[in-house]
Amino acid sequence: MRKKICSSRQSIASGVVFKMITGKDIRWLLVMVVTGIFSVPAKAQSMRFNDGWQFKAVEFIDKAGIDSFKRLGGNWSDQFLIEKEDKAGNVLSAADTVLTEVLRPVQQIGWKTVMLPHIAFPEPLVIVKPREGLAYYRKEFVLADSLKGKDISLEFEGAMQVSDVWFNGKYIGRYQGGYLPFIIDLSDKALYGRKNEIVLCVNNKANPVIPPGKPVGKLDFVYYSGIYRDVWLHIKHPVHITNAITADKPAGGGIFVSYAQVSKERAVVEVQTDVINSSPQNTPISIRQEIMDAQGHVVTTVTSGNMIAERGKSKVFNQVMTVRTPHLWHPDHPYLYTLLTTVYAGNTPVDKHKTRIGIRSFEITKEKGLLINGAPYRLTGTNRHQNYPYIGNALSDEASYRDVWMIKSAGMNTIRAGHYPSDPSFLDAADELGVLVLDCIPGWQYFNRNPAFGENVMRDIRQMVRRDRNHPSILLWEVSLNETYPDSAFRCRQAEVAREEWKGRKNFFTSGDSYYTKACWDVPYDDWNGDPGTRNNTTYPDNAFLIREYGDYEFGGGNSTSRQLRMAGEKNLLQQAWNLQWEHNKNRKIYPRALGDLTWAFFDGLAGCTVGIEGWGMADIFRIPKFSYYFFKSQQPVTNHPDIPFSGGPLVYIASYWSQPVDAEKVIVYSNCDSVRLLLNDKALATNTPDKGEETPYGKDLQNFNGGNANHLDHPPFTFTNIHFAPGTLKAIGFRKGKEVTAYSITTPGPASKITLEPAIMGMPFRANGDVIFVYAKLTDDAHNLAINSEMSVTMRVTGDAELVSPATVNAEAGIATFLIRSGSKKGIVKLQATAANLPVAEIKMTVK
Repeated sequence: MRKKICSSRQSIASGVVFKMITGKDIRWLLVMVVTGIFSVPAKAQSMRFNDGWQFKAVEFIDKAGIDSFKRLGGNWSDQFLIEKEDKAGNVLSAADTVLTEVLRPVQQIGWKTVMLPHIAFPEPLVIVKPREGLAYYRKEFVLADSLKGKDISLEFEGAMQVSDVWFNGKYIGRYQGGYLPFIIDLSDKALYGRKNEIVLCVNNKANPVIPPGKPVGKLDFVYYSGIYRDVWLHIKHPVHITNAITADKPAGGGIFVSYAQVSKERAVVEVQTDVINSSPQNTPISIRQEIMDAQGHVVTTVTSGNMIAERGKSKVFNQVMTVRTPHLWHPDHPYLYTLLTTVYAGNTPVDKHKTRIGIRSFEITKEKGLLINGAPYRLTGTNRHQNYPYIGNALSDEASYRDVWMIKSAGMNTIRAGHYPSDPSFLDAADELGVLVLDCIPGWQYFNRNPAFGENVMRDIRQMVRRDRNHPSILLWEVSLNETYPDSAFRCRQAEVAREEWKGRKNFFTSGDSYYTKACWDVPYDDWNGDPGTRNNTTYPDNAFLIREYGDYEFGGGNSTSRQLRMAGEKNLLQQAWNLQWEHNKNRKIYPRALGDLTWAFFDGLAGCTVGIEGWGMADIFRIPKFSYYFFKSQQPVTNHPDIPFSGGPLVYIASYWSQPVDAEKVIVYSNCDSVRLLLNDKALATNTPDKGEETPYGKDLQNFNGGNANHLDHPPFTFTNIHFAPGTLKAIGFRKGKEVTAYSITTPGPASKITLEPAIMGMPFRANGDVIFVYAKLTDDAHNLAINSEMSVTMRVTGDAELVSPATVNAEAGIATFLIRSGSKKGIVKLQATAANLPVAEIKMTVK
């Protein structure tokens, strides 16, 4: 498996030169292969435009009290804070478009140079009240004279969440929405050979007509702030492939790849390409399509005939390609091809674009469940918010990859991107690592009857599908507003708009909430059988459904026993794992009509309506696993997949710290083996087969770890009884067909005596240009056992081209102090040095690639 992100949106060029100005520093940036100072090839060029931005901000002063979930009790219904209103959005006045007036609130504040992605208002680890305000960004740059006549544009992948934009002092527009891209055409506005300046004023305060729309103080996540995703500069020949967003054509614009036929013997690939001629004369154009395998070998090709593109107009090319004996994309073997699209003006190649594609088919029925490439496939998954402590949504592409890698490593095969479209790098990683995705529009428990809100909902559906339609990992398009429930007509219109963006092609399925109201989804969401909130779906008797969230509110509402921070101790973490086991086992018996189930959620999170960290995750907010992570990992196949070896293979894990007795007679071992032998200080205690106990009904006192609630699992846990605590080493050996295949041990820790530093690489090296990575300072005893009860303060120092994003001194949680580090622009060595009272200094060197 490749240890890098390969973007699905690549343009090719042999070179271009332009000047960038940052403050008083003017430097030449040579991109790719330079052919001469003012020699610019006719081919397209796309490049990140993240460096050299300047920033300042003003925060809103809010004296209102904190509206917190602390008021919630233990009822299922406590989770619903649905608001419905009829409210207009902010009206833009003439004064709002005058740059000098807009900058007046920050005229006494100096500009600070920043690198994107960027959070405008950094948050503490525990958010008391999310910060809101106006963030100002500007960038100065010079375009070479030779770029005259090209199509020049800037693409912002995400800015939170209303952006007013000025270019060279002139107001050019307002862009609404924080989770989908907007593109600014600069072709007729740019100066060549002279300085250009772009300025943005970005307002992250909730806007009632912009989904999600809900004030952050009542929201179960946080909007955060700033230009928090990548910015791209696109320089294109006047004849070029359009952008699917700006083309604004239903099921059109850009490149659209679909699969009319998929089998092991033959795949029929349909490619639709939209090409615009923005030159001043009519031009003959043609397109060549090539599909290349993972080794770069061309497996099939097709070339169109010439078509005359009138000036200022576009042409759509529909081409069909056949791939013999294709490698099919599947979560267990996520094979990716590359589609190379070349546009010719006459006989001259003027635009090239690479699209990563995965050839696969989906079929969903009530009787068979989900079929991938004709074979049954059961979903085991989770939900994920795109956020980190301190930096919010401003993750690096590599950080998104690491999240997908960790979820895949836990035995999960599906991720719901709740409750908004994720960064494109997240989808690239899912394509590459073999994880199915539920792509979601922005929305959470809020509906505005104002027509502008509805129009923006439909816009979000169209833009999400246009942005993401070529990703093989996307299984379902969640085009409902999460837990909001507008009337049936509105929801059916949402489904209709989504289908308009697919125009009858195969492999397209909408999904969403319904609950007693027919809403036209292909795959409605349901809850587990026995839902105490009586939201069971009875309106879709002929449809398969999906359990899209479980394991949280069912066990105590706002005070759920599933919400456990990693420092909560062994007993509480076992309770969380048990809750998830109980419900996952129960959900699985509804298969195949229930396609699968998704936990809420994989990582601990933060919410605007909550003071404190939400401990719902199977890993904490720093991406450190809890016991429940290993329960799910034990459900992975015993054999390794060669393409994704980290998500398979034999496993045995003791769910204990073995530091003091929690239950004097029981030890839980998670394993996918046939049998497990338990030893204490090298003395065999017992050899067990997997648990086979009965199901415990909901509503009764769940007898924790009773050896039951495992009858539908692929790999039930192993419950050992009559195991009495004694200091030393507890060891579990996993056997398969009588042969030892794996082992795990845990030793009673002594007092902390040293620090061990461990970067959270997770399949992706630490890279230059703004990558963010967690570094764990583990407090251990002399034998390297984690001092699980230590809360010692640790101080980190970074030397080299990198910086600490977290505080320099943090307290350990359950023996681990976590730091967040951001790389600079240079490759090389970064040295980390950690100190704690009376412990030896720990040092490591990290290579920034």
